[in-house]
Amino acid sequence: MEILVWPGWLAGIAIGLFVILHFWLIGKPAGSSTGYGNVCGIMSQKLSYYHEGEYRNKYSAKLWFLVGIPLGGFLSSLSSVEPWHLSFDMGMYDAILPQSMVAKAIWLMFGGMLLGFGARLAGACTTGHALIGGAMLNPTSLFAAAIFFISAFITTQLLFGT
Repeated sequence: MEILVWPGWLAGIAIGLFVILHFWLIGKPAGSSTGYGNVCGIMSQKLSYYHEGEYRNKYSAKLWFLVGIPLGGFLSSLSSVEPWHLSFDMGMYDAILPQSMVAKAIWLMFGGMLLGFGARLAGACTTGHALIGGAMLNPTSLFAAAIFFISAFITTQLLFGT
């Protein structure tokens, strides 16, 4: 069975066109960390942390952008040659994650919280800095994206280096 894989350059063009289209239609740069903040704000109405700026708007376009990420992945999986199925297989990460499902879930949730905290602290997530800030040639975003990629490279080498 042959699996169809789109070329990387086509995905790059599609992402670039999306960035431009989103900015043109919405008037604001795309990014998912603010949408995540909207979700947290909706779920925790009592925390003042999520009632600042754009986090107050539960109908923000970024919230729908965040909802569209898993929805788009799901719709893409429906067009896959292989049938979609729920799996907790983490591929190469199974070698470094705890083997217990509960411990694995706790570890991954902790990592997700760190990502959210880091995105809030940095003023945007990797999508916001690398794709949007990079497209706008924002020096701070370019520096942040360089730090993200260098950190990812070093971490990958430490975990899986040969």
